Amino acid sequence: MASAAATSSAASGPPVGARGQDPAARGVGADHFRALAGSLPTGVCVLTTLDAAGRPVGMTSGAVCGLSRVPPLLLACLDTTSRTLGALLQRATFGVNILAADAAWLSDRFAGDAPDRFAGVPWTPGPHGIPILTEGVVAHAICEVYRTVHAGDHLIVLGLITDGEHHPDADPLLYHRHHYSGFQPHSSAERSRTPRDTPHPATI
Repeated sequence: MASAAATSSAASGPPVGARGQDPAARGVGADHFRALAGSLPTGVCVLTTLDAAGRPVGMTSGAVCGLSRVPPLLLACLDTTSRTLGALLQRATFGVNILAADAAWLSDRFAGDAPDRFAGVPWTPGPHGIPILTEGVVAHAICEVYRTVHAGDHLIVLGLITDGEHHPDADPLLYHRHHYSGFQPHSSAERSRTPRDTPHPATI
């Protein structure tokens, strides 16, 4: 079961800017939203955990980002109808596998309807038994559920990063306007010249 720190949090009162009308009625339509949101290139991740029987489960997500350095948090947004969400909340621990440029097939696998999405996928048990993909990733993180926030038809899961590993020479898979997009890789020389303390845009 999730700890008290992992319980759902929701702001009291109406949303900021509420005008006495359902937000869904004031907002843009679904197709307009998809066109706007799809204009932002995103990385592609596979979220993994274990179900109540200890079987690996997972799903593809393009809605994952770093959130805080102290404490080290990331956030992931999951559709409330996701079959992975219940297992993730019950286990209260999950993995975030950031896919590499040559791993579109993994994104498709974990976004599909296969009854066993892990069939034929190389993985190994990590801390707490959480599945870690061993091929086609640029990094992985192991997280504890820190807090959840309901937001429309999604649940925002804040994860406390407790472990992880990255592969600095691997390039990430990107998704843009309903297509996988290429990534212009840095040369080894360019990588070596990149300052290690270059601030993330979120900190500027």
